[in-house]
Amino acid sequence: MKHFLALGTHPDLSLAEISCSLPDATDMVHLDRAAIVESSAWEGDVLMNSLGGVTKLGDIVAETTIDKLDANDLFEKLKSRCRGHELNFGWTVYGGNANLKRRLTNQALVFKKAAKAEGLKTRWVTSKDNGEISPAAIFKMGLTSEGLDICLFVEGTKIHIGVTTDVQDPDAWSLRDFGRPARDDVNGMLPPKLARIMVNLAQVKDGATVLDPFCGSGTILMECALATKASLIIGSDISDRQIADSLKNQEWLLKEKILRPDDEERFKLFTCDVRRLSEHLKPNSIDCVVTEGFLGKPLKGHERQEDLEKGVDEIRRLWIDTLKELKPLLRKHACLVCVWPQLSSSNGRARVDLTHELSGLGYRMIEGCGKHAATHKALVYQRPGQHVSRRVVMLENKA
Repeated sequence: MKHFLALGTHPDLSLAEISCSLPDATDMVHLDRAAIVESSAWEGDVLMNSLGGVTKLGDIVAETTIDKLDANDLFEKLKSRCRGHELNFGWTVYGGNANLKRRLTNQALVFKKAAKAEGLKTRWVTSKDNGEISPAAIFKMGLTSEGLDICLFVEGTKIHIGVTTDVQDPDAWSLRDFGRPARDDVNGMLPPKLARIMVNLAQVKDGATVLDPFCGSGTILMECALATKASLIIGSDISDRQIADSLKNQEWLLKEKILRPDDEERFKLFTCDVRRLSEHLKPNSIDCVVTEGFLGKPLKGHERQEDLEKGVDEIRRLWIDTLKELKPLLRKHACLVCVWPQLSSSNGRARVDLTHELSGLGYRMIEGCGKHAATHKALVYQRPGQHVSRRVVMLENKA
């Protein structure tokens, strides 16, 4: 059976995450903020709880062509899924030009009429512009449990018709982002969804030891504990305050029952300059490193080009020292998922890039996962108006 996944605001990152999380997926098709896959290991609810870059997912229930799409036939196919005497449904079109989107969206009126003819009290749930319905709206309206969220995916002249089975829980993500007691809005915080994507890119194996040597307030540690069965999750930071914040957030996660009581035993936190990690950790003891690192001083947006390059050089030298210090601590073929920032202002831009130094330091860059290797080369996360963009880089410790 085919399935679909609706991608988040950074589709390339979402696709890379899907590739790492579904290594057995075949014939993955990328269609306008969505992907269609076949997977023998598909578990929709488990997958939805695991992924950070996917807003909803579900099953492909029919395939047809644009000219043969008939909403009356579609209702006949789906009416057995209707519950009770009321039907709330969503209708979203992915792909196609504006005219085609309008034409296919209008089929929702035909579907609604067919439902009413069956005696159902029917409501078509829409967004402001008849575009994609937000995960929050799907969640609030119960479209995956009491109603239907219908998705049409255009691939040339072909249409894949899907029904959403699972949707991202917006309240849970918001709570872990804005509900934490310790946040650092001044220096910026790694969004939990991006942290989860990075953890999934690392493909952490059961029983692994994971390290974040720039742990800050513990976002990556939190997402790693929730998404993996790592036996030891180590966080270090040069700042005593950041370690205190990580501990405070960890206590909150346990109190709120977001983490289980026995999860506390999985954490190890300590204050340490990244250049002195070998004083705290044993050689050949780390399976994965997932970390953001220093992004540079906060920018106002009018810095000179030379100032941007100076900031980038500082970060670059820190990363060279970090990779040197990490090398003896890593196990053979250990994976590193890290962020190299790009700084920009009205006067130019400069980015951290250690591509030419990697081999000499004992690492190689990984371009994608599994069958989809070398397909996700520019994994960049940037919010509108920000002067720092995050380039997510995947490295491997060479033997």
